[in-house]
Amino acid sequence: MKTCLALLALSAAIRLTLALGTDVYFDEAYYWQWSQRLDWGYYDHPPLVAWLIAALGIRPMALLCGAGTVAAVWGLARDIHGDAAVAWRAAALWSSVPISILSGVWATPDTPLLLFWTLALWALWRERWILAGLALGLALLSKYSAMLLGVAFLATALRERRLPAGAWGAALLGALLFLPVVLWNAQLGWAGFSFQLNHGLGGTGGLKSFAEFLGGQLALGGPVLLPLALVYAFRGPREQFLPRVAALVPLLFFGFAAVRTRGEANWPAVAYVTACIGVAGMRPSRAQVSTVAGLAVALAVTSHLLFPVLRFERDVPLERTQGWTVLSALAEPGRLFPGTEAGHIAVVYAPNYQLASQAARYASLPVDTAGNARQSQYDAWPRPAVAPGKDALWCSERAPPPDELAARFTTVEGPVELPADFHGRRVHTFLVWRLREAREPEGAPSDTVDTLQ
Repeated sequence: MKTCLALLALSAAIRLTLALGTDVYFDEAYYWQWSQRLDWGYYDHPPLVAWLIAALGIRPMALLCGAGTVAAVWGLARDIHGDAAVAWRAAALWSSVPISILSGVWATPDTPLLLFWTLALWALWRERWILAGLALGLALLSKYSAMLLGVAFLATALRERRLPAGAWGAALLGALLFLPVVLWNAQLGWAGFSFQLNHGLGGTGGLKSFAEFLGGQLALGGPVLLPLALVYAFRGPREQFLPRVAALVPLLFFGFAAVRTRGEANWPAVAYVTACIGVAGMRPSRAQVSTVAGLAVALAVTSHLLFPVLRFERDVPLERTQGWTVLSALAEPGRLFPGTEAGHIAVVYAPNYQLASQAARYASLPVDTAGNARQSQYDAWPRPAVAPGKDALWCSERAPPPDELAARFTTVEGPVELPADFHGRRVHTFLVWRLREAREPEGAPSDTVDTLQ
């Protein structure tokens, strides 16, 4: 137990260090933007991540949900195995899994999903149906993939030829909590559901995309935990069929999706919750090796994000987590374009939702996207108005302002470089253009969510 407590303390220290030592990255900034306009749904995901950020803040929300998930894993493991020692091993192992650490530091929909998935599974295991319904509803409000827990439970019910009456009440309660999201989607032409279905199952996949998905699982799940998770899912104790299927269904579903489209490594994150619980019940050496492997990955990533030594042709982790605070200079345009008053800048435009969200977070200015093929929540909101004679800024890391945007203004000035360095290396070079003297107002009523088809 002392070793497990030491590992839990080390994991907590890693999470806190990363939370304090990295910038808000663009997905967090995007969800923070949602939290400024609370709703029952958003173009990309259900609303719970935005609600929690509004209530707790970005990093506090992630840290608290991450700690809660570790505690819930301990409780579920204790009930499944009936052994507190195994529960401590499971909690220590889960706290060391890279995806657990990432979701416990950076606020994304996976952050509340992992917490409420674990709580719902715990309640289903104990047949506490009201709690199961509440937790399942909150999991669905976190991410649509929470529906896979229902698939796992139904598979268990079919195998056991038993469906308790209380399960229907749990399903109804979860559905009632999720109903406002369904109604929100219905009002908007099913925009959110359509996007996620196309994002997860559309596009072009194949062996290459599946290989990328598999490599992502070895990185975010852990190089040792992934194969042991499959061993547990297929050969674990018969009486643990529900947690075994809860690990297997996400891996199979998103593995299939990766064959059809280029998937994302975090999609089956929930699979590793019960994988850790199952591995903790195997020989202690297996849990120990898995824990050490996960912590080694986490420590290597933490070291690189805070004190980078190695150099890569494109350092994606460093680009995502450092160098964004320099965008606060957009709030003082006179530093970039002498003579420009801050109040004269009506909006900052960017080519994608990521950069637009970072500009909003660090410069506290109205933002919008332009010339972007990928639709986002910005296409659902009314366009910020630019009064005649007012200026705007265009910020990108590569492209000049698109012609259709430049045509709305009298002249275009720039670009001015806005470099972002971290420990002596360039992580970003932002290019800023000044769009001078708007020709006419923007923000017509047609620039609303009705365009999301």
